[in-house]
Amino acid sequence: MNFGFLTECYVKEGKSHAQAFADTFEQVDQAEALGMDSVWMVEQHFRPWASILPSPMLMASAIAMRTKRMRIGLAVQVLPLSNPLRSAEEACMLDQISQGRFDFGVGRSGITKFYNGYNIPYSESRARFDESLDIILEAFNNETFSYEGKFHSFHDVIVAPKPVQQPHPPIWVATAAAEGIPALGKRGLPLLLWFMGNWFEEPLKAYRKAWVEAGHPGDPQALVRIPAYVGETSQLAHDEPKESTLHDFRRLMREYGEAGDEQRAARAKYDHEHYDEVRETRMAYGSPEEMIDRLGEFRDRMGVTGFLLDLNFGGQIPQELVLNSMRLLTEKVMPAFK
Repeated sequence: MNFGFLTECYVKEGKSHAQAFADTFEQVDQAEALGMDSVWMVEQHFRPWASILPSPMLMASAIAMRTKRMRIGLAVQVLPLSNPLRSAEEACMLDQISQGRFDFGVGRSGITKFYNGYNIPYSESRARFDESLDIILEAFNNETFSYEGKFHSFHDVIVAPKPVQQPHPPIWVATAAAEGIPALGKRGLPLLLWFMGNWFEEPLKAYRKAWVEAGHPGDPQALVRIPAYVGETSQLAHDEPKESTLHDFRRLMREYGEAGDEQRAARAKYDHEHYDEVRETRMAYGSPEEMIDRLGEFRDRMGVTGFLLDLNFGGQIPQELVLNSMRLLTEKVMPAFK
């Protein structure tokens, strides 16, 4: 099982951006020292009250220089917002800098605010994502290539440097659309999933079936992102991250309300008012023993092969508690899965 630490470079209320980066790097250093398998970064734009991570590729490069063992992943780069040829070049460069430890997670995001800021219609996000992914695969798999698409055109271009991992760094695809998951299995692409309930149990079965039928080597891989917190006791695990979790729901209520997205604003309000229900059904908060049971359930029932654990959901948990949660995770939970 892959135990990944996920960060959005959260900004605590009343703290500086410099402190947010310092805290994130301290968390990464401890994750490396304690034996976590990987670290993953989320691309965010125009939301400084929540995150200051507009370029996960740049952050990954900094992390590559301060780590030696952990794999370094993007979860994800929002492909429609970037030039795909440059993304391919930077992915190869990062694979060299990290000495072959890079995982290239890609997606299109469901946050329209990103697209509005870059003046790109969200209605084009699917078509732009598909075209960008095609171009990146062409760039990775050909010495010289040309491409003529709806949004991008390239003629006789060469991507350099060559990556350490051959034929290219692993490409992980994030999706929230159940109907698209089997097609990714057919293409042999590993999955990144955001846990929002048990909806992907059946699609994952279809994904694994499509992978095998297509004749892809190895086992299909699926990592699930989930808010997580390990406390010294069950009660502390429920109480210590509560205010940070509620802070995130309040922020989403305001953000979606201002954007006129009544459906998402109502969902965030419901989550805020039903913390215990949400914690039990959509999060992994618990004592070490409870966490072993909870994560084991994901592994056994859904067939996921690893986790992207957001140990500071909402971004407001005190640093010393985040680090202690990570210590409990690595010392008392991870050994049950290794």
